[in-house]
Amino acid sequence: MGLAPAGLDNPLSIIEAGPLASLCGAAPVGFRLISADARLGVPGTPQSATGGSSLFTGVNAPALVGKHIQGYPNTPLRELLSRESILRKTRERGARVDFANAYTSRFFERSKTRHRSVTTVMAESSGIPLKRVKDLKRGEAVYRDFTNRILVESGLALEEISPEVAGGRLGRMTGSLDLLIYEYFQTDIVGHRGTFEEASEVLESLNRFLQAALCELDPDHDTFVLSSDHGNIEDMSNSSHTLNNVPILLWGKMLGEFVFSGGSPSILDVSRGIHALIGQR
Repeated sequence: MGLAPAGLDNPLSIIEAGPLASLCGAAPVGFRLISADARLGVPGTPQSATGGSSLFTGVNAPALVGKHIQGYPNTPLRELLSRESILRKTRERGARVDFANAYTSRFFERSKTRHRSVTTVMAESSGIPLKRVKDLKRGEAVYRDFTNRILVESGLALEEISPEVAGGRLGRMTGSLDLLIYEYFQTDIVGHRGTFEEASEVLESLNRFLQAALCELDPDHDTFVLSSDHGNIEDMSNSSHTLNNVPILLWGKMLGEFVFSGGSPSILDVSRGIHALIGQR
């Protein structure tokens, strides 16, 4: 998702309270919003492979490979993630880290032929075991569709849960960790294929999920960071990614210590800021 003024094409306009209200004019108490560049000085529209790699490494990935790359990371991007990802670097410094997303058995059955996303490459190359459906059933993981509806409709013996239950689980997963990452991309999917009404439903559900997660965190101890690798759902007048800036939304402890590199903020500052926060704990 990206940042855009309130309007008839921006479903974020309907959010009046909660974390996502910060992204379209409101200013809920306790949140700090930074408008961050996702284009990174490279011509073209930001895409997931290079944008995600930049977000999680602090390295300008489209400049590295000479263009914005959509979909899955290529060899240079996979090598970049293996060396520089926020999970790998913080873990090497002794931080307790984890990746919250669950994977189905189908992913592991096709593991040798299946393309891997930025976050999957990041987790695997950091030595973090990917979570499975059994972890999901124990409440120790969250699926990319946090209600589990997609999995239930596919025939898996799982319970569909509310955004509040799912968000509470994610919040409690932070436990004794120094860093927990969760990826949600239903906003991107509905931005490409959905209607304004469907986008509004997804955003309202996400807002409830995030609020429930925050209720499990301690603002005097924990820091919450929400960001994106490109814009999309904030402009439903087209089905493509946008050139808009994206949010770096902060809540909790040490918001003033979230370090930026100077000049205009960009998605490169997400991993840099997280490194700075973990370094001060």
